Amino acid sequence: MKRGWLLAWSLAVAGHAVAGERWIPLDSEQTSHLDVRTVFPELVAGIPLAQAPGRVVLPPAKEFAVTAIQSGVITHVDVPLGVQVTKGQRLAEIDSVALVDLQRSLVDAAAVYGVAGAKLNRDNVLLREGVISRMRWQETQSDYERAQATLRAAEQTLLASGISRADIDRIKARKAQISGIYKVLAPVDGMVLDRMAIVGQRVDAFSPLFRIGKLDVLWLEVDMPQERLKEARIGDVVTVENPRVSAKIIEISQSVDPQSQSAVVRALVEAGAERLRPGMHVNVQTMHRSTDRIFKVPVSAVFSHEGRSYVFVKRQTGFEPVEVAVAGQEAYSMVLHEGLQGGEAVVVQGVAGLKAAWMAGADNPGN
Repeated sequence: MKRGWLLAWSLAVAGHAVAGERWIPLDSEQTSHLDVRTVFPELVAGIPLAQAPGRVVLPPAKEFAVTAIQSGVITHVDVPLGVQVTKGQRLAEIDSVALVDLQRSLVDAAAVYGVAGAKLNRDNVLLREGVISRMRWQETQSDYERAQATLRAAEQTLLASGISRADIDRIKARKAQISGIYKVLAPVDGMVLDRMAIVGQRVDAFSPLFRIGKLDVLWLEVDMPQERLKEARIGDVVTVENPRVSAKIIEISQSVDPQSQSAVVRALVEAGAERLRPGMHVNVQTMHRSTDRIFKVPVSAVFSHEGRSYVFVKRQTGFEPVEVAVAGQEAYSMVLHEGLQGGEAVVVQGVAGLKAAWMAGADNPGN
Protein backbone atom coordinates (compact mmCIF):
# COMPACT_ATOMS: atom_id res chain seq x y z
CA MET A 1 0.00 0.00 0.00
CA LYS A 2 2.71 2.44 1.05
CA ARG A 3 4.92 1.43 -1.89
CA GLY A 4 2.06 2.10 -4.31
CA TRP A 5 1.39 5.49 -2.77
CA LEU A 6 5.09 6.35 -3.02
CA LEU A 7 5.15 5.44 -6.74
CA ALA A 8 2.10 7.57 -7.44
CA TRP A 9 3.49 10.49 -5.48
CA SER A 10 6.86 10.24 -7.27
CA LEU A 11 5.13 10.41 -10.65
CA ALA A 12 3.10 13.39 -9.49
CA VAL A 13 6.22 15.21 -8.36
CA ALA A 14 7.93 14.38 -11.62
CA GLY A 15 4.96 15.82 -13.52
CA HIS A 16 5.22 19.10 -11.64
CA ALA A 17 9.04 19.40 -11.71
CA VAL A 18 10.58 21.95 -14.04
CA ALA A 19 14.09 22.24 -15.38
CA GLY A 20 16.51 23.70 -12.81
CA GLU A 21 14.08 23.20 -9.90
CA ARG A 22 15.91 21.62 -6.91
CA TRP A 23 13.33 21.46 -4.15
CA ILE A 24 10.74 18.70 -3.72
CA PRO A 25 7.24 20.00 -2.84
CA LEU A 26 5.78 18.03 0.08
CA ASP A 27 2.95 18.93 2.43
CA SER A 28 2.43 17.60 5.95
CA GLU A 29 0.21 14.70 4.85
CA GLN A 30 2.76 13.55 2.27
CA THR A 31 5.53 13.91 4.84
CA SER A 32 3.57 11.63 7.17
CA HIS A 33 3.02 9.02 4.44
CA LEU A 34 6.75 8.95 3.68
CA ASP A 35 7.54 8.71 7.41
CA VAL A 36 10.03 11.57 7.08
CA ARG A 37 11.92 12.57 10.21
CA THR A 38 14.36 15.45 10.56
CA VAL A 39 17.01 16.54 13.04
CA PHE A 40 19.11 19.66 13.44
CA PRO A 41 22.83 19.16 12.70
CA GLU A 42 25.18 19.38 15.67
CA LEU A 43 27.85 22.07 15.47
CA VAL A 44 31.24 20.53 16.30
CA ALA A 45 34.75 21.92 16.71
CA GLY A 46 36.81 19.16 15.10
CA ILE A 47 37.17 16.93 12.08
CA PRO A 48 37.49 13.17 12.68
CA LEU A 49 40.87 11.90 11.49
CA ALA A 50 41.63 8.34 12.49
CA GLN A 51 40.40 5.52 14.68
CA ALA A 52 42.85 3.53 16.77
CA PRO A 53 42.88 1.21 19.78
CA GLY A 54 43.58 2.80 23.13
CA ARG A 55 43.69 2.02 26.82
CA VAL A 56 42.98 3.89 30.01
CA VAL A 57 46.02 4.47 32.22
CA LEU A 58 46.96 6.42 35.31
CA PRO A 59 49.69 9.05 35.14
CA PRO A 60 52.77 7.74 36.95
CA ALA A 61 52.44 10.49 39.56
CA LYS A 62 48.99 9.14 40.51
CA GLU A 63 50.15 5.62 41.42
CA PHE A 64 51.30 4.81 44.96
CA ALA A 65 53.02 1.68 46.22
CA VAL A 66 52.15 0.39 49.68
CA THR A 67 54.96 -1.72 51.15
CA ALA A 68 55.70 -3.64 54.32
CA ILE A 69 57.53 -1.39 56.78
CA GLN A 70 59.06 -4.31 58.70
CA SER A 71 59.41 -8.01 57.92
CA GLY A 72 56.71 -10.29 59.32
CA VAL A 73 53.66 -12.43 58.58
CA ILE A 74 50.45 -10.98 57.13
CA THR A 75 47.69 -11.83 59.60
CA HIS A 76 44.79 -9.94 58.06
CA VAL A 77 43.83 -8.30 54.74
CA ASP A 78 40.96 -5.81 54.81
CA VAL A 79 40.42 -4.81 51.17
CA PRO A 80 39.95 -6.71 47.90
CA LEU A 81 41.08 -5.65 44.46
CA GLY A 82 39.27 -2.73 42.81
CA VAL A 83 37.65 -1.09 45.85
CA GLN A 84 37.79 2.57 46.79
CA VAL A 85 39.81 3.41 49.91
CA THR A 86 40.36 6.59 51.89
CA LYS A 87 43.61 8.02 53.21
CA GLY A 88 44.56 6.38 56.50
CA GLN A 89 42.21 3.40 56.01
CA ARG A 90 43.57 0.07 57.23
CA LEU A 91 44.49 -2.23 54.37
CA ALA A 92 46.15 -5.09 56.25
CA GLU A 93 47.85 -6.12 59.49
CA ILE A 94 51.30 -7.68 59.90
CA ASP A 95 52.79 -9.47 62.90
CA SER A 96 56.47 -8.62 63.00
CA VAL A 97 59.16 -10.02 65.32
CA ALA A 98 61.48 -7.33 63.98
CA LEU A 99 59.09 -4.66 65.27
CA VAL A 100 59.15 -6.26 68.73
CA ASP A 101 62.94 -6.09 68.68
CA LEU A 102 62.83 -2.42 67.72
CA GLN A 103 60.52 -1.63 70.63
CA ARG A 104 62.77 -3.51 73.01
CA SER A 105 65.70 -1.51 71.70
CA LEU A 106 63.71 1.65 72.42
CA VAL A 107 63.04 0.56 76.01
CA ASP A 108 66.73 -0.27 76.50
CA ALA A 109 67.84 3.02 74.94
CA ALA A 110 65.40 4.93 77.16
CA ALA A 111 66.80 3.20 80.25
CA VAL A 112 70.40 3.93 79.29
CA TYR A 113 69.48 7.54 78.54
CA GLY A 114 67.84 7.88 81.96
CA VAL A 115 70.94 6.56 83.73
CA ALA A 116 73.23 8.78 81.64
CA GLY A 117 71.11 11.80 82.50
CA ALA A 118 71.23 11.02 86.19
CA LYS A 119 75.03 10.63 86.08
CA LEU A 120 75.40 13.93 84.25
CA ASN A 121 73.26 15.75 86.84
CA ARG A 122 75.38 14.26 89.63
CA ASP A 123 78.68 15.19 87.97
CA ASN A 124 77.42 18.71 87.30
CA VAL A 125 77.06 19.16 91.06
CA LEU A 126 80.42 17.52 91.79
CA LEU A 127 82.17 19.69 89.19
CA ARG A 128 80.79 22.87 90.71
CA GLU A 129 82.00 21.76 94.15
CA GLY A 130 85.44 20.88 92.79
CA VAL A 131 85.18 17.22 93.74
CA ILE A 132 85.82 15.86 90.23
CA SER A 133 88.04 17.00 87.41
CA ARG A 134 86.69 18.57 84.24
CA MET A 135 88.04 15.59 82.30
CA ARG A 136 85.70 13.23 84.15
CA TRP A 137 82.75 15.59 83.62
CA GLN A 138 83.47 15.62 79.88
CA GLU A 139 83.44 11.81 79.80
CA THR A 140 80.06 11.78 81.55
CA GLN A 141 78.77 14.43 79.12
CA SER A 142 79.95 12.34 76.19
CA ASP A 143 78.19 9.23 77.54
CA TYR A 144 74.99 11.23 77.93
CA GLU A 145 75.12 12.54 74.34
CA ARG A 146 75.71 9.01 72.97
CA ALA A 147 72.76 7.69 74.96
CA GLN A 148 70.61 10.57 73.71
CA ALA A 149 71.59 9.90 70.07
CA THR A 150 70.84 6.18 70.46
CA LEU A 151 67.40 6.96 71.90
CA ARG A 152 66.57 9.41 69.09
CA ALA A 153 67.60 6.83 66.49
CA ALA A 154 65.37 4.19 68.11
CA GLU A 155 62.46 6.65 68.13
CA GLN A 156 62.96 7.59 64.48
CA THR A 157 63.09 3.94 63.45
CA LEU A 158 59.76 3.27 65.14
CA LEU A 159 58.22 6.42 63.64
CA ALA A 160 59.31 5.19 60.20
CA SER A 161 57.69 1.83 61.04
CA GLY A 162 54.32 3.49 61.52
CA ILE A 163 54.31 3.75 65.31
CA SER A 164 52.85 7.05 66.49
CA ARG A 165 54.72 9.50 68.69
CA ALA A 166 52.16 8.99 71.48
CA ASP A 167 52.66 5.20 71.39
CA ILE A 168 56.45 5.67 71.44
CA ASP A 169 56.19 7.87 74.53
CA ARG A 170 54.01 5.26 76.27
CA ILE A 171 56.49 2.49 75.39
CA LYS A 172 59.39 4.55 76.78
CA ALA A 173 57.44 5.15 79.97
CA ARG A 174 56.52 1.42 80.04
CA LYS A 175 52.83 2.32 80.05
CA ALA A 176 52.12 0.32 76.86
CA GLN A 177 52.74 -3.34 76.17
CA ILE A 178 55.21 -4.21 73.43
CA SER A 179 53.43 -5.67 70.38
CA GLY A 180 54.62 -6.79 66.96
CA ILE A 181 51.27 -6.09 65.25
CA TYR A 182 51.24 -3.06 62.98
CA LYS A 183 48.68 -1.69 60.53
CA VAL A 184 49.25 -1.11 56.83
CA LEU A 185 47.44 2.14 55.93
CA ALA A 186 46.34 3.69 52.65
CA PRO A 187 48.56 6.69 51.78
CA VAL A 188 45.89 8.48 49.70
CA ASP A 189 42.26 8.37 48.65
CA GLY A 190 42.00 6.10 45.61
CA MET A 191 41.32 2.65 44.24
CA VAL A 192 43.17 -0.60 44.90
CA LEU A 193 44.73 -1.35 41.52
CA ASP A 194 46.74 -4.36 42.61
CA ARG A 195 46.85 -6.56 45.72
CA MET A 196 49.88 -8.71 46.36
CA ALA A 197 49.19 -9.27 50.09
CA ILE A 198 47.96 -12.76 51.04
CA VAL A 199 47.00 -13.86 54.53
CA GLY A 200 49.71 -16.06 56.02
CA GLN A 201 52.38 -14.80 53.65
CA ARG A 202 55.80 -13.94 55.11
CA VAL A 203 57.12 -10.66 53.74
CA ASP A 204 60.38 -8.77 54.03
CA ALA A 205 60.73 -5.08 54.77
CA PHE A 206 59.72 -2.94 51.76
CA SER A 207 57.96 -5.88 50.03
CA PRO A 208 55.11 -4.50 47.86
CA LEU A 209 51.66 -5.24 49.29
CA PHE A 210 49.23 -2.99 47.39
CA ARG A 211 49.17 -0.52 44.53
CA ILE A 212 46.79 2.41 45.01
CA GLY A 213 45.66 4.71 42.20
CA LYS A 214 44.32 8.23 42.67
CA LEU A 215 41.65 8.49 39.96
CA ASP A 216 41.24 12.27 39.78
CA VAL A 217 43.35 12.33 36.59
CA LEU A 218 43.24 9.73 33.80
CA TRP A 219 45.07 9.38 30.49
CA LEU A 220 44.20 7.66 27.25
CA GLU A 221 47.16 6.00 25.54
CA VAL A 222 46.39 5.56 21.85
CA ASP A 223 48.43 3.27 19.60
CA MET A 224 48.56 5.46 16.50
CA PRO A 225 49.84 3.85 13.25
CA GLN A 226 52.98 5.61 12.04
CA GLU A 227 51.37 6.64 8.75
CA ARG A 228 48.69 8.61 10.67
CA LEU A 229 51.05 10.30 13.14
CA LYS A 230 51.38 13.40 10.96
CA GLU A 231 47.63 14.00 11.41
CA ALA A 232 47.81 14.19 15.22
CA ARG A 233 48.56 17.53 16.87
CA ILE A 234 49.03 18.62 20.49
CA GLY A 235 45.68 19.99 21.64
CA ASP A 236 43.58 17.90 19.24
CA VAL A 237 40.50 16.24 20.69
CA VAL A 238 40.22 12.48 21.23
CA THR A 239 36.78 10.92 21.70
CA VAL A 240 35.42 7.54 22.76
CA GLU A 241 31.89 6.60 21.72
CA ASN A 242 31.24 3.91 24.33
CA PRO A 243 31.49 5.03 27.04
CA ARG A 244 31.18 8.65 25.89
CA VAL A 245 34.44 10.35 26.79
CA SER A 246 36.48 13.24 25.44
CA ALA A 247 40.17 13.99 25.98
CA LYS A 248 42.87 16.34 24.68
CA ILE A 249 46.21 15.23 23.25
CA ILE A 250 49.07 16.29 25.54
CA GLU A 251 51.98 14.24 24.20
CA ILE A 252 53.01 12.42 21.02
CA SER A 253 55.73 9.83 21.49
CA GLN A 254 58.89 10.30 19.43
CA SER A 255 59.58 6.55 19.26
CA VAL A 256 57.82 3.91 17.14
CA ASP A 257 57.32 0.34 18.31
CA PRO A 258 59.30 -1.87 15.90
CA GLN A 259 56.77 -4.71 16.15
CA SER A 260 53.47 -2.85 15.70
CA GLN A 261 54.88 0.17 13.82
CA SER A 262 52.79 2.46 15.98
CA ALA A 263 53.56 5.28 18.40
CA VAL A 264 51.83 6.17 21.66
CA VAL A 265 49.69 9.31 21.68
CA ARG A 266 48.70 10.39 25.20
CA ALA A 267 45.55 12.37 25.89
CA LEU A 268 44.27 13.88 29.13
CA VAL A 269 40.66 12.90 29.85
CA GLU A 270 38.58 16.07 30.28
CA ALA A 271 35.01 14.75 30.28
CA GLY A 272 33.56 11.37 31.22
CA ALA A 273 36.45 10.23 33.45
CA GLU A 274 33.96 8.79 35.94
CA ARG A 275 32.95 6.22 33.28
CA LEU A 276 36.50 4.91 32.88
CA ARG A 277 38.67 2.56 34.90
CA PRO A 278 42.42 2.03 34.57
CA GLY A 279 43.16 -0.92 32.34
CA MET A 280 40.08 -0.54 30.11
CA HIS A 281 40.59 -0.96 26.36
CA VAL A 282 38.63 1.43 24.15
CA ASN A 283 38.29 2.42 20.51
CA VAL A 284 39.44 6.01 20.09
CA GLN A 285 38.58 8.60 17.44
CA THR A 286 41.04 11.47 16.98
CA MET A 287 39.63 14.87 15.99
CA HIS A 288 41.49 17.79 14.41
CA ARG A 289 40.55 21.25 15.67
CA SER A 290 39.12 23.59 13.04
CA THR A 291 37.82 27.16 12.96
CA ASP A 292 35.38 26.38 10.11
CA ARG A 293 31.68 25.79 10.70
CA ILE A 294 31.53 22.00 10.90
CA PHE A 295 28.37 19.99 11.49
CA LYS A 296 27.74 16.42 12.53
CA VAL A 297 24.71 14.53 11.22
CA PRO A 298 23.61 10.88 11.49
CA VAL A 299 25.00 8.56 8.84
CA SER A 300 21.48 7.97 7.50
CA ALA A 301 21.15 11.65 6.51
CA VAL A 302 23.87 11.55 3.82
CA PHE A 303 23.34 9.91 0.44
CA SER A 304 25.36 9.76 -2.78
CA HIS A 305 24.46 10.69 -6.32
CA GLU A 306 26.86 10.65 -9.27
CA GLY A 307 29.86 10.58 -6.95
CA ARG A 308 28.70 13.51 -4.82
CA SER A 309 27.27 13.63 -1.31
CA TYR A 310 23.91 15.23 -0.48
CA VAL A 311 21.47 15.77 2.36
CA PHE A 312 17.83 16.75 2.15
CA VAL A 313 17.16 20.06 3.90
CA LYS A 314 13.65 20.93 5.06
CA ARG A 315 12.26 24.10 3.48
CA GLN A 316 8.95 25.89 4.04
CA THR A 317 7.08 24.04 1.28
CA GLY A 318 9.16 20.88 0.87
CA PHE A 319 12.68 19.51 0.84
CA GLU A 320 15.79 20.54 -1.05
CA PRO A 321 18.73 18.27 -1.91
CA VAL A 322 21.89 20.15 -0.83
CA GLU A 323 25.36 19.06 -1.86
CA VAL A 324 27.74 18.71 1.08
CA ALA A 325 31.43 17.95 1.59
CA VAL A 326 32.16 15.09 3.98
CA ALA A 327 35.16 15.81 6.22
CA GLY A 328 35.12 12.55 8.14
CA GLN A 329 33.06 9.70 9.48
CA GLU A 330 32.54 8.35 12.98
CA ALA A 331 30.76 5.17 14.05
CA TYR A 332 27.23 6.57 13.75
CA SER A 333 27.67 10.02 12.24
CA MET A 334 29.19 12.00 9.38
CA VAL A 335 31.04 15.30 9.75
CA LEU A 336 30.30 17.91 7.09
CA HIS A 337 32.37 21.05 6.50
CA GLU A 338 30.59 22.50 3.44
CA GLY A 339 26.97 22.86 2.33
CA LEU A 340 25.15 23.66 5.56
CA GLN A 341 24.81 27.09 7.14
CA GLY A 342 23.41 26.02 10.51
CA GLY A 343 19.85 26.13 11.80
CA GLU A 344 18.34 24.07 9.00
CA ALA A 345 16.79 20.65 9.65
CA VAL A 346 18.04 17.67 7.64
CA VAL A 347 16.19 14.45 6.84
CA VAL A 348 17.42 11.32 8.65
CA GLN A 349 14.45 9.02 7.92
CA GLY A 350 12.60 8.75 4.62
CA VAL A 351 15.69 9.68 2.58
CA ALA A 352 15.16 6.83 0.11
CA GLY A 353 11.64 7.99 -0.78
CA LEU A 354 12.73 11.60 -1.25
CA LYS A 355 15.67 10.52 -3.40
CA ALA A 356 13.37 8.42 -5.57
CA ALA A 357 11.10 11.42 -6.10
CA TRP A 358 14.07 13.66 -6.84
CA MET A 359 15.43 11.18 -9.36
CA ALA A 360 12.01 10.87 -10.99
CA GLY A 361 11.86 14.66 -11.35
CA ALA A 362 15.39 14.77 -12.76
CA ASP A 363 14.55 12.08 -15.36
CA ASN A 364 11.45 14.04 -16.52
CA PRO A 365 12.60 17.68 -16.48
CA GLY A 366 10.26 18.84 -19.17
CA ASN A 367 7.00 17.29 -17.92
